[in-house]
Order: sequence, then C-alpha cells, then structure tokens
Amino acid sequence: MLDLYNTYRGDVQHITSVLLALAIWRWGAAPERWLIALFIATMVVPVKAFEWFDLGNAGFGPMSWIYVAIDVLAGVGFVAVALRANRNYPLWIAGFQLVAIGAHGVKMIETVSPIAYVILSSGPSYCQLVLIIIGFGRHIMRERQFGAYREWRAPLPGIG
Repeated sequence: MLDLYNTYRGDVQHITSVLLALAIWRWGAAPERWLIALFIATMVVPVKAFEWFDLGNAGFGPMSWIYVAIDVLAGVGFVAVALRANRNYPLWIAGFQLVAIGAHGVKMIETVSPIAYVILSSGPSYCQLVLIIIGFGRHIMRERQFGAYREWRAPLPGIG
C-alpha cells in the first residue's frame, strides 16, 4: 500500500492542484487565485518540465540550482500575498515555503541525509495544498454566510 502511495502521490498532488485551480478560478477571490497560480507555477510546472525535458533529478542533479531559485521565488510570492491578503491562512502557506527554503540552505551548508532533504524541501507543498483547499472552502462558506467581503487588507492611513 505504501508503494502505491509513493508511486502516485506526485501525480495525485498535481491533478488535485489543477482541479482546485479550476474551482478557484470559478468561485475564488483574488488571494486564492494568486496562491493557486503561484503554487502551480512553482510546484507543478517545474516538476513536469524536469520530467518532460529529461533534466534529471530536480533536487540533486546539476540543475538543482533551478529548483532552489524557483522555491525562493515561490517564497517571495507567497509572502507578498500573505502580507496583503485579508485572510490568515496565506501566512501559514508562506511559513511552509520558508521551511522548504531553509532545507535548501541547510543542504548548501552541510551534508544532509537525502531523505531528510526531500521531506523538508518537497513535503511542505503537500501542507500548502491542503491549506489552500481549506482556505478556499472557508472563503466559500464565509461568502455564503456573510456575503462579499474585502479581498485585500486596507492600506495604512497616510501610506500610498
């Protein structure tokens, strides 16, 4: 059973994220759209590109710097959305991305177990996907219960 899970977990994650993106694009608000777009652009597309163009192992091969750069860009994007969104769950998504970036930093500084590195660099993406699903569900419930509400935080007085 564990072998079955390990064989298809990446594909299930990618299919789930694309289906979620379609639902968010239909019923979600701007923060949810930004989060799922960032997720797909940084967590799904690069993995598939590495597979399609046969670029080797994304985390350990000679092209691993691309994997690190994409994770850093994802971190910047998730933090930017988290700081502006009128929701709390994007902060958790950004936090999980910082864990993945930290894993890359540790790998650069010293030798780490490959399994530990894989868990810490790619494991947070599963948590992020679950958080996006929960956040989207809460957004839908909140809109049904209270109606439309502000997507982004109001700017501070006197700024901008």
